[in-house]
Amino acid sequence: MTDANMDNSHAHDDAGTQFRFCPKCAERLENRLIEQHRRPACTACDFIFYRDPKPVAGTLALKDGKILLIQRGNDPKHGFWSFPTGFIDVGDTPEETAIREAKEEADVEVELDRLLGVYSDMERTVVLIVYVGRIVSGVPKGSAEALDANLFDSESLPELAFDHDYRILGDLFDAMEK
Repeated sequence: MTDANMDNSHAHDDAGTQFRFCPKCAERLENRLIEQHRRPACTACDFIFYRDPKPVAGTLALKDGKILLIQRGNDPKHGFWSFPTGFIDVGDTPEETAIREAKEEADVEVELDRLLGVYSDMERTVVLIVYVGRIVSGVPKGSAEALDANLFDSESLPELAFDHDYRILGDLFDAMEK
């Protein structure tokens, strides 16, 4: 059986949107085995449509031993808690993005202390760059992007939005114990 005849012959992005046509020549895309991965490729010009992860930056902002979390106001995971993050805009550094997102999502000013880590896996559509910082001004509150914002200690965390949030906070708590 050829790839063209296999189920799921159209490529999908990670949000479920179908990519059916080549951005170069407008011919049909089909999934092909390329570089040991199923990738959308053009049936006419052989253009390969690489679905690259998007870079995201965020801050684990601390104040008085507590961590800032926001209650997500958008999907995915509307209503669940996470830390402020956002896509890195062209021309911005990851650090600028992490600081900006804390202001936009929780109305606090933060200063970054250090990089905690860079997180990615095959299931995620983003590469997440996480900094540890501290709140230097402002009182956490909700925004257009967050239903609420608050400070939590490690013993009273709300239900987090993503599995990787638990791993990232675990890395933070481990680092704080050292």
